[in-house]
Amino acid sequence: MDSPRQKARRATPEERREDLVRACLKCLVADGHAGISVRRIAREAGVAVGLVNHHFGSIEALVAQAYESLAAGVTQSLRESVAAAGPDPAARLDAFLVGSFSPGVLDPDLLSPWVVFWSLIRHSTPVNDAHERGYRAYLQLLEGLITDLARSEGFAIANPRLASIGLSAMLDGLWLEWCLNPTTFSAEDGLQLSRHWVEGLRRGAYA
Repeated sequence: MDSPRQKARRATPEERREDLVRACLKCLVADGHAGISVRRIAREAGVAVGLVNHHFGSIEALVAQAYESLAAGVTQSLRESVAAAGPDPAARLDAFLVGSFSPGVLDPDLLSPWVVFWSLIRHSTPVNDAHERGYRAYLQLLEGLITDLARSEGFAIANPRLASIGLSAMLDGLWLEWCLNPTTFSAEDGLQLSRHWVEGLRRGAYA
């Protein structure tokens, strides 16, 4: 017969890894670089300190996984916005832009973890690798949208990859500036600037 005080189900290794990734992101949001602490993250996750190394091998690997998780989440949310827009290439690219200025992406709380991740790219192979995978997936999505738009509307782009890098850089810059000071411009202003950029693309900016 079962005891009235049954032990709680033990978390699976995958669940424990996800808990640690979420805890790592919370610590980076709250404390920036100071949040890169095994003890701090373990306490946030409610686990023993040794489980960080057990599941990731190092704090560096955990931070890299947190980076990859955050980047993948942003790209997935944009994919979902694009998919919901239907088959029209113009509507799909515009949905990408709208999603880029949505509250889930344009979130000042995300500034601290992104700054931490960017600062580690040149010094940490795992973080650099996570960056490369995340940026590649994001850029491929954007390049596909730009290529489809040009094909459907009959205008030429000499190098769609460079065009997508250009738009990505502008979006990143607007995101960073807004997070640093949200009073500089509104999300609607950022969206309008991005739409103007696409109009320039239609007129041969990258022909």
